[in-house]
Order: sequence, then structure tokens, then C-alpha cells
Amino acid sequence: MALYPTMLVFRKAESNYGKLVRERTLEEKLRKGVFILDKPCGPSSHEAAAFVRKLLGLKKAGHSGTLDANVSGVLPVFLEEATKAVRYFLGERKKYVCVMRLNERKSESEIEEAFSHFRGKIYQKPPLASAVAKKLRVREVFSLNVLEIEGKDVLFECDVEGGFYVRKLCTDVGEVLGCGAEMFELRRVYAAGFTEAKAHSLQDLSDAFWLWKEKGNAKELDGMVLNLEEALENALKKVVVDDGAIKPISTGANLAIPGIVALDDFISKDEAVQVLSGKGEIICFARALHSSKEIVAMEKQGKGGLAFDIERVVL
Repeated sequence: MALYPTMLVFRKAESNYGKLVRERTLEEKLRKGVFILDKPCGPSSHEAAAFVRKLLGLKKAGHSGTLDANVSGVLPVFLEEATKAVRYFLGERKKYVCVMRLNERKSESEIEEAFSHFRGKIYQKPPLASAVAKKLRVREVFSLNVLEIEGKDVLFECDVEGGFYVRKLCTDVGEVLGCGAEMFELRRVYAAGFTEAKAHSLQDLSDAFWLWKEKGNAKELDGMVLNLEEALENALKKVVVDDGAIKPISTGANLAIPGIVALDDFISKDEAVQVLSGKGEIICFARALHSSKEIVAMEKQGKGGLAFDIERVVL
């Protein structure tokens, strides 16, 4: 259990199933990996993910956190089997840098005063151009800071909850200022736990793929594609199971307490978790039927019973 030193360990168990994540070949990574794309302005998120799929010669690819066609920045693209993980990243917080264009000049103090109304939990209705239901909802703004003001243009950064619309923020700020405003330029600099420093362009990907296929040099591409487990590292809490539990939970059975080897502390009832093999490979996603505290108490009392409801099998 050296792989999981911080987890609550129920028992020691040798794992002979699968292989260590770090020992995967590039071909295996491409079947269950994540590519962090620096999406350019122009293509939609769907088109950008399709470009990645075609460049790599894969059958499936999906993305997390849609960016409009005229927006650039961090777009996680999930490859093949990793597409099953997309839904677990949709609510992740995101960071943006935006240029808001006002219809008339305003002072820095006026802009700061307007921004003060849009920090914390706020009501927001998606813009008409969005593909989701136009219902009023609550989204949290963790930070909202002016970086620079030049004429009618205001450069600001914001750290927001998933599903937040920066375009709508700009129009709402314009209403508070009484002059009107619109989003002029937007870039996402953080999503799904990854900064823009970890993102690569489509050209970078194309060049790396050519080096691998034509020159036999896989180093560049291998460094660009992340194992799904790496992307999930800080996204979901973990549960480790023994080899005997892998086949049942992969074929429809829910996870019972006797199959658990270790689990993270502070798992809440109904919380989504990732279920791993003893070698650290993702097996499936599950929903907790009990809290960590309750599961530990049941295990100490020798009780059986179901602990996790399996939602999506990856392996």
C-alpha cells in the first residue's frame, strides 16, 4: 500500500491485476488519456476536440467546459475511454482573463464599485446565445479583480464556479454602470486543475505526433498526453479495491465493504469518487452510499453491506 500512504487502510492486499500507471505505453495512454489543448479562437470546442481526435487517429474524444468559438485557452480533451470521466469535471472552478469594452469611459473607482456587486454567490441567467436552459441560477465568483483600464477597455481576471458566463457578467456590469458593456476578448487560463502553462497548441500536437510516427521519437507526445489518473489526482477522492472486487464491479455489481482495501478520509454520503486497483489504475466512478466515517465503523464491526454505487465503468 505504499502507493496510498495518506489513505485509511483496511488491510494489506497484493495486486497482480493490470500494471502501474507510469509503466503504460504511449498507445495505452492514448486510449485512456487527457490532452490539455490551448484552444485557439475560431473553432468551436467540439471542432477543436474533433481536430485532436483526427490528429491522433482515435475513435472518440470529448471535452470538458465548453469555450465559445471566439474564446481561447485551456480546454481539456479526453481521449477514448477517458471520455467517461468528462461529467466529473464539468463543475470544476475556472479562471479567466477578459477584456470588457464599455460604451463610455468610467473611472477606476466607478468600475471597482460595480465589480463589488459581483463577488461571492450571485444570481445569473445564461445569455440567449448559450445552449443551456435560460433559468436563473446561483454561481459563485471566488475573485474578481481589475488588472488594467485603457480608455473604454477594462482588463480583469476572475476565478469562478463551473457554469459561470463571463459574457453575461460583462453585460450585467454595464447595466450597473449605466452605460452598457460587452465582452470584447476572453481567455481561459485555468480549468480542471490545469493552468495554461500545461496546455499545448494543435500545431504542437501535430508536430509531436509526426515525430512519433515518422521518426520513432515518442518523447514529445508522451509528455503532452496525461494519464486519466493524473488528471483526476485532485478532482475526486479515492477508493482502492482488491483484485477480487474488480471483475464484479466492472460487470454491474456495486462495491461492498469486504472488497475495499483503502479509502480517503472525509468522503461524504452521495459524493462521487474514483475507484482504483491496487496498482493505481482507474476502474470506475462511484457514488458513496455512506460517509468514510460510517464505512470505517462498519468495517471494524465486521459488517458487510454495500458502500459505493457504481456509476460509470472505465476499465
